[in-house]
Amino acid sequence: MERPKRSMFGKQHESRKSTAPMYGFGSSDRSNMNKVFVTSEHAKAMYGKESPGPVYDTKSSLGRQESSKNNSSPLFSFGTADRFAKPAGTVPTKTAVPGPGTYGQPSSLGKQGDSTKQTSEQAGFGSSTRTMKEKVFLSEEHAKTNFGEGSPGPAVYNMKQACGKQADSKRESAASWVFSSEERFKYDYVERAAKVPGAGQYNAIGAVGSQADSKKNSLPKYSFGTSGREQRGKVYISADHEKSAHGMNSPGPASVGGKSSIGRQSNSKNPNGSSWSFGSARRFVYNESRVPGPGAYD
Repeated sequence: MERPKRSMFGKQHESRKSTAPMYGFGSSDRSNMNKVFVTSEHAKAMYGKESPGPVYDTKSSLGRQESSKNNSSPLFSFGTADRFAKPAGTVPTKTAVPGPGTYGQPSSLGKQGDSTKQTSEQAGFGSSTRTMKEKVFLSEEHAKTNFGEGSPGPAVYNMKQACGKQADSKRESAASWVFSSEERFKYDYVERAAKVPGAGQYNAIGAVGSQADSKKNSLPKYSFGTSGREQRGKVYISADHEKSAHGMNSPGPASVGGKSSIGRQSNSKNPNGSSWSFGSARRFVYNESRVPGPGAYD
């Protein structure tokens, strides 16, 4: 029998012959091409392309401030109180004085909601059923008449099957056989390919901004100051400059109210002066006679 001739091109099946190298088209895309390091000058040309653009949102200084470091200015609005209340009887109005029928007078019959009042005893129909009456013990002879009524009847007990898995722990389950679930035709290169990460699995983190990797230092960032004008006045410049703000935090004139020396004194250290007023006694008081009159005796 003539031996088949094999080609010298391509992969050689015979171990004594080496396979020539093969070349093919690359599968990388343009995004991976930008990550290839060529020279330092070429890397400088790509500087800043992965940095974020104008993404900072400058908050307004007017209205309610979202940042806790900025104080919100006071707001004013129109009041919602009624100025001209209409008379009673036309439109319901809210008054401070309760009208007739406002206070509910609880009944003295039934259950009392006030803890200072005692609820009277109430009698009602019984809610017990005939089955509860059978549980009342009268005598031993009467109890013998109900003997066996509370015991389970026939076919109440469930007889477990002796074949298959036994639910009772006292009984041993017999051995059983089932069909295997292992795949018969499974190639090893399928398992190796499943464990290898595919394209796009690695996340390239930008070198600009905060670095999530602890091995890389984050560059310092600068932002606008959040201090207000009232903080500017607390800055110390010189002794002469501090004298210009002398007295700004002290109370002004008429801040402390002057107390009058006439009338009742609210200060316990100052005595009250004597005062006079009109009397409140009745002027014309007649002495009633204590002698019983006619018709006083029954």
